[in-house]
Amino acid sequence: MDFCRTVFHVVQPGDTFYRLAQQYHTTVPDIITRNPGVNPYNLQVGTRLRICTGYEGGKHHPQQMDLNNDMRKAWSMHNFWDAMFMISLFNTLENTDAVQKRLMRTPEDIAAVFEKFYALPIVNQIRQMLEEHVRLAGELTMAMKDNNTEQAEMLENQLSQNADRLARMLANTNGKYDYEQLMRLMKMHLDLTSKAMMAELKGNHEEAVDLLDENEKNLMELADVLTEGLVQQFYQR
Repeated sequence: MDFCRTVFHVVQPGDTFYRLAQQYHTTVPDIITRNPGVNPYNLQVGTRLRICTGYEGGKHHPQQMDLNNDMRKAWSMHNFWDAMFMISLFNTLENTDAVQKRLMRTPEDIAAVFEKFYALPIVNQIRQMLEEHVRLAGELTMAMKDNNTEQAEMLENQLSQNADRLARMLANTNGKYDYEQLMRLMKMHLDLTSKAMMAELKGNHEEAVDLLDENEKNLMELADVLTEGLVQQFYQR
């Protein structure tokens, strides 16, 4: 998928996919693809649309496309192995240890994308904070399985604090990043993950799948935001 800035547009009276495609410099087929289930001939006011914005007057540079693909893949794999670990642990599957081991590699995969731009001390900070995130999330999964409410609440607070430190560090490193935007997306990831765990524990498997799917979309937005910040800092000088 080509690099783009993902935005969410709330349908207003008079909106059509054609007008939105012109407004955001994209195409009607692309909007349709990114919004399955939305009838393009009967848009409902208030509907939230996911739109990948384009740029007037040219194509994206191949390096920027590769960067966005790498960023998206790294965060997508984090979401996938996070979900696999939850399912394996909750169902006491034999592959739980192997899945957890693979999950613990996802911080390195994400940090490797930033390694192309930042000095090693900064990359190490990113990796270490993400490793802490994965560790705390794993402990939260175990606490929820054991119905340890007090431990789960403590871990959720620690996860939020970790997200805050990561968002602030990234915003301080790159002036193109907006702390509030990064924090919103990271906290959304934490919230959706927690809700998916609760749904799975209660046996609401379809709800859990829907929440994991929403989490994937949220992380792809985060990946796009992180990519855009790097593009603005290093490619658009």
